[in-house]
Amino acid sequence: MPSPLKFCDSSDSYEDSKYVIFGVPFDSTVSFRSGEKFAPNEIRKASYNMESYAVYRGIDLKNSGIFDMGDIEEYHRSDEMIEEVYSIVDRIVSDRKFPIMMGGEHSVSNGAIKRIKGKVIFIDAHTDYRDSYLGDRNSHACVARRAAEVVGKENVVSIGPRSISKEEMDDGPQKYFTSFEVNEDKTRLKAFLKGFCNSPVYLSIDFDGFDPAYAPGVGTPEPFGLNPMILMDILETTGGNLVGLDVNEITPTFDNGNTSMLAARIIQEVVSYLETSRK
Repeated sequence: MPSPLKFCDSSDSYEDSKYVIFGVPFDSTVSFRSGEKFAPNEIRKASYNMESYAVYRGIDLKNSGIFDMGDIEEYHRSDEMIEEVYSIVDRIVSDRKFPIMMGGEHSVSNGAIKRIKGKVIFIDAHTDYRDSYLGDRNSHACVARRAAEVVGKENVVSIGPRSISKEEMDDGPQKYFTSFEVNEDKTRLKAFLKGFCNSPVYLSIDFDGFDPAYAPGVGTPEPFGLNPMILMDILETTGGNLVGLDVNEITPTFDNGNTSMLAARIIQEVVSYLETSRK
């Protein structure tokens, strides 16, 4: 788990921290582009090009209490990886700290959701509601389905889908707002989130939810995606109820550096938001 690379501004000890970052180098269920297991360290590298002062909310991240515990062991079986993630998130949450997980592909989310059991917001180009994919019920294409089984279908929402299989439509996936709707008018989404985020919420960001113009280095890119500024709207509606974050599906081998940089910046923005909301 120890890594010579640390997320910038993660200068606190575990005991003194409020936010605990860890990486999950896993990409065993990918179905198109592989290489997501290299993302955690690429995000760390990108973070060193960021200023420590988060100007949007006026927060100095050097004083925010961030700890980077490094990466978990590299697993090849999804069930073993999910149990390890569960164990780590259990420790972090039990110690009243905020978990920030850097994937890895989207299946990494299942372990955290299984432990936190709050409502779940996905940013994603897909609904990920297949019961199984390529014979694997823990596939990256099944994440929302597994989440719904843990927290209830009514407690899961996806923002940004624009690629949905007939199988998923027939099964009636969880609530979703397509990127087409959100890009045209965010009014209905924001009204929904204000009611949805009235209790603990876990945010899972699959970077293919963003348009490839902003995030080209992902496993399954889809045109007509979201503008990353949607994150600010989501944060403003959580009402301080955000209890965990993961960033996933970043494929550095297909990136020009922008995707890892966006992930690092999003982590900063979430921390700065929580610092403001908790005052």
